[in-house]
Amino acid sequence: MRHLLIAGLVLLTGCATQNERHVGIHDVPSSTVFGLQDPNGGDATLNIVRDQGLWGAGCSSAIYVDDKVVADMEIGQQLVLHVPAGARKLGMMPHGACSADRVDVDASVQQGETKNFSIPASGSGLTAAAAPKA
Repeated sequence: MRHLLIAGLVLLTGCATQNERHVGIHDVPSSTVFGLQDPNGGDATLNIVRDQGLWGAGCSSAIYVDDKVVADMEIGQQLVLHVPAGARKLGMMPHGACSADRVDVDASVQQGETKNFSIPASGSGLTAAAAPKA
């Protein structure tokens, strides 16, 4: 009986812990960012956040700027891109355990401007987002 109680406590403890990947929003690792990271190389900024959640944990999101892959994002990650001012096209295509068509949005920016975008945890879209609250 005592062994059964200990086994039950161990199982409950395992359910109470969380993987760091699923706690809070954190930066995309540099190993999955392929460009547009130099603040001096761009006149404007694009902020992209992939929402937190377990629903899309097996899906990655390839991020495109002007039809070039610049990063790969997972759930709970944020990405800051420094881009030249002007007409920009931001795209996202899910891959991994899920797949869907690429989604493109207008990301035109003026010098010094910052635009924010959001990807749901499921990885099923890309939308302009309100500026983060301070």
